Amino acid sequence: MRVCLLLVIYLLSEKLLAQPAIDSAKRISATQLKNKPVFTATCFFIADEYMNLEQYDSAQVWLNIIHQGLPAKANSIANYFLLTRQAEVYYYNNLQQLGLQESRRGLAMAQALKDSLLLADSYNFLGLFYMNMDSAILSIPYFKKGLQYAKQPPYPSNYFSLSKPHHLYGNMAEAYYKYKELDSALVNYKLSLQNATEIKWDRGIAVAESGLGDVYLAMQNAKDALLNYTLGRKHSLQSSDIDVALTCFAGEAKSYQKLENKIGAKNALEEGFDLLQRHPNINRFYALNFLNTAAEIYKFQDNDKGLVKTLELRSAIEEAVLSGNNRQIQSILNAGVENEKRLLSLQIEDAKRKQALANTRLLMALAGITLLLIGFLVYRYYQNQRNAISRIRHKISQDLHDDIGASISSLQIYGAVAEKWIHVNPEKTAEMLQKINTHSKEILENMGDIVWSMKSNSTGGTSLETKIKNYAAELLQEKQIQFSCVIQADAETALESMKARRNLLLIIREVLNNTVKYSKASKTMLHIYIQDKNWMMEIADNGVGLDSNKEHEGNGLKNIQNRTNELNGTFTVAGNNGTRYMFVFPLAVITDTGW
Repeated sequence: MRVCLLLVIYLLSEKLLAQPAIDSAKRISATQLKNKPVFTATCFFIADEYMNLEQYDSAQVWLNIIHQGLPAKANSIANYFLLTRQAEVYYYNNLQQLGLQESRRGLAMAQALKDSLLLADSYNFLGLFYMNMDSAILSIPYFKKGLQYAKQPPYPSNYFSLSKPHHLYGNMAEAYYKYKELDSALVNYKLSLQNATEIKWDRGIAVAESGLGDVYLAMQNAKDALLNYTLGRKHSLQSSDIDVALTCFAGEAKSYQKLENKIGAKNALEEGFDLLQRHPNINRFYALNFLNTAAEIYKFQDNDKGLVKTLELRSAIEEAVLSGNNRQIQSILNAGVENEKRLLSLQIEDAKRKQALANTRLLMALAGITLLLIGFLVYRYYQNQRNAISRIRHKISQDLHDDIGASISSLQIYGAVAEKWIHVNPEKTAEMLQKINTHSKEILENMGDIVWSMKSNSTGGTSLETKIKNYAAELLQEKQIQFSCVIQADAETALESMKARRNLLLIIREVLNNTVKYSKASKTMLHIYIQDKNWMMEIADNGVGLDSNKEHEGNGLKNIQNRTNELNGTFTVAGNNGTRYMFVFPLAVITDTGW
């Protein structure tokens, strides 16, 4: 293991840029035996570097290589770090439920190894995933549990990067901040700062200072917030943690804005833009957060030039995010299939070894029959997997082309119009920018819908009820329409078909949009349940009722009818005393796990 440590120190001490460092590590790995610790350490280094570059598909390739070289189902430090790195890939691709499952496996392995450092790390991962699944209150006990095991470095040389006490305090502070318990958030950010200072960890110091700034700003204490953001920015620039520095510049700008210091806010934003220009490969999540802040401030200050620059850069980054998401998700799906194949192959080999212990012809004959049956099942399994993946690829490609391709084309048109009128007609330019903002949001929602429809209930993820409530809350709020949603648990569990998930979500959205546009209702309700082997869905409002002579409503009804037909369902609508939609779908169609 000392060789592993020396290898990583060598790669870092050379102060190479990321890609040259990766290339050097690849050359080193090519000279090593695949079952040796130095080879595994090199692969981990390459995977981490790719994750730093946000190239998660490339990182997944090297994690698969590690997976192939490690004993399956073995409790070891290397296997633990493989689980946590896989969880990180899921985390940064917003596959929170999959990451949560990997983190639970990591906790089980840490408990089996009885390793306090790994236990602290695994509890931190579990807390992070719960917090990012909008369950901040559920994440806090995991962070507290992790702190019972956490201790300050140094750590053994055969350990890779681990969660430290300041990570756990900082994450718990963030959870309290999201839960609006600002006093608790303040206390824990200060503890995070204290622990990071003890080990002279500049990034940890900078993140804690930035977090304190967020809390003080939420407390309407812009003066103290500005002080903490400034300290965080200085530490992050010293340690070349550009992402944290960018966050601090955004915080400084917001603080100056609160203090009515227009010049200070302007200077902070300009320094942030300069940082973005000098470091174009910065993490896109932090870049978009900074640009969102800049857009808000420029809009408030009526700085049209700054607003246009900000929106153009934000649009370019969002387009890059969209184009990369499909590749990332496809890579992860393929990796999951490959890992499943390997585990199945190992199970078959294990079955063969057990059969070799048999001493009678009868047992040998049974072993032969069993192997033939396994071979047939494996063949059928591989065929089904290939067919399923082919259907998924085709559907994703079609959805991306139809739903998102058209929206991106619209963005290009609006951008061209805005560019033409920017100096001649500011009002026309503002209108085009508003349309760009609206279409960008629609693109992100459509991408989210495509990803959501691909997940079955068995893999977790956002439920249909949560998805509908989130959409309805934003849509109906402006018209002050009360919304109630009741989904029978059995009906939610039965929704396994990807085709059904996609079409049902779009049907509900179409109906709610019609309600907002035409119903003049004050209340609307959704009820989903199972009855007589049918999946029933009822949507009703107390508005003026349906006027089927209106052309726009007619088009909406046609869309609803087409999607209902695609699921072999029936659909009726009544327009007396409000509007009532009634849908009946065969339960077998809803539960079909094929596309």
